[in-house]
Amino acid sequence: MQNFTNIPENFIRELRGILVFDKSKVSYLNQLAGKFPNPEDALYKYCVLPGDASRSIPTEFIAGNPYYSPDISMSLVDLTVANREQWYEELNRFNHFAVILVSNTEMMMLGNDRFPLSITVSDSISDDGSGSDSFTLRVFGETIIAPVVYKIVPKFKVLFFIPPIL
Repeated sequence: MQNFTNIPENFIRELRGILVFDKSKVSYLNQLAGKFPNPEDALYKYCVLPGDASRSIPTEFIAGNPYYSPDISMSLVDLTVANREQWYEELNRFNHFAVILVSNTEMMMLGNDRFPLSITVSDSISDDGSGSDSFTLRVFGETIIAPVVYKIVPKFKVLFFIPPIL
């Protein structure tokens, strides 16, 4: 018998960043083997605001076979006109992406060339004078590869946790 102690961890796990890749940069077999793409091949890097991200990766079944439906949302707050145009033009695509989710200690790869994810960008501006206006980036799709958590490696950690050199 396997005994699970169910003791909470002594650190905070929080999504800190998302790297967005074209689906062609992440092969099905490499994802299955845990081989991550080169971070320089990412199309976009988004730093996630603390406590802002919402993520869910439920397990579902078709004919007794499991598949996973990631659904991750986060706010985009740099609302310059150029950014808005770029988000609408380049990110609103169905079955086109793979992503790597990065926390302070771990990372997870979702999507690949055979089971790509979709991204939508929605205008969430409230026009109420609150100053909390944003767009919402949503990553979603289906995959048969179970989400596996890996210890964050230095080439990914440096993208989110080392301050830029001036």
